Amino acid sequence: MTKHRGFVRSNEYFSKSVYSENTENYKIVRRGQFAYATIHLDEGSIDYLKNYDAGLISPMYTVFELSSTDVDKDVAFRNFKRFALSGRFDPYSNGGVNRRKSILFSDLAAFKFAIPPLAEQRAISEVLGAIEEAIARSEALIAALAEAKHATMRELLTRGIRGQKAPIKPLPSRWVLGRVAEGITHIPADWDLVTLTKVAKLESGHTPSRDKPDYWNGDIPWLSLADTEALDALEVDRTSECVTAKGIANSSARVLPKDTVVFSRTATVGKASRMKYPMATSQDFANWVCGPTLVPAYLVQVFRHMEREWDRLQEGSTHKTIYMPVFKKLQILLPPTTEQQRIADVGEAFDMRIAQERETRKVLVGNRDALAQELLSGRIRLPESIIVRHRDKAGQAA
Repeated sequence: MTKHRGFVRSNEYFSKSVYSENTENYKIVRRGQFAYATIHLDEGSIDYLKNYDAGLISPMYTVFELSSTDVDKDVAFRNFKRFALSGRFDPYSNGGVNRRKSILFSDLAAFKFAIPPLAEQRAISEVLGAIEEAIARSEALIAALAEAKHATMRELLTRGIRGQKAPIKPLPSRWVLGRVAEGITHIPADWDLVTLTKVAKLESGHTPSRDKPDYWNGDIPWLSLADTEALDALEVDRTSECVTAKGIANSSARVLPKDTVVFSRTATVGKASRMKYPMATSQDFANWVCGPTLVPAYLVQVFRHMEREWDRLQEGSTHKTIYMPVFKKLQILLPPTTEQQRIADVGEAFDMRIAQERETRKVLVGNRDALAQELLSGRIRLPESIIVRHRDKAGQAA
């Protein structure tokens, strides 16, 4: 069970086996029963089993079930979850700042919260469930779009716009670093395999001294790890901090031109975008000023497609990083600029559609969370026309 996805099979969540072969101390959880991570409840790690008849769960979890048929399981779960995430259970927990908190079931069971009549509980579950179905559909669409983009871009980034109709030639040299796909032996006849530094200038970033107030709060945008989410967009148009010309002059940072391709090489490795305006960056980014034979938007799409290659090139046990010498050896396939732009246009069309759907999902999640807070607290009551559908079921076991 995870704090975000509830009950899942271990092989669906972990890439390796994490459970012991001796399951003697494991606990059985049956359909309709609850389980929570005794030391992770404050992170929202609680759920009840809905999709399986039974399962084994780690000894670190506490399993329990509701004793009253006047409480809807879904409403109970939603209350447990929101109280856990809001810190309402913290006074009942053991442990401090540097120690994992834990809460005994006896303390959890003593906690009290108000609930409406059973019919209204079920109506609340129906309303919130309908929004969650819409969220699930949005997530499925995002996944389908991402899969479609990956398949489309693999073809475009290796065979070009003409696809199977393109005249081909053997790969002119060994492709060592920067592969967009495995097993590529031939490329279109008018393409080439080049070292990226031959067609773009590699620039690192730097952080001006934090001890110099006159280096900061200027008018030069400065991209840092705080801005990595901005790299999800096709262009970075703002930063959380700005520096002064004096800060630039007294550091190794440089103001890079518009359309510089920026790549996150630490923390969120693999994110790439291009600068909408001249900017400087921290040392957490590898920046590429493209020459006349390389279209910046094309390079962004190449980088975004290279997830498996970035995974292979990362180093470090705790904090994964791609070091600058690696970038100096990167090779890319280089079509004519007109074809680069057409390939980039296709990739960007996918990215814009995915971004639009992610925004839709964000709005749905926000609406779900706000409505849940109001309905479960009783500040908003559902109209009788919705509740009445559940009144004839109120006598049934919850």
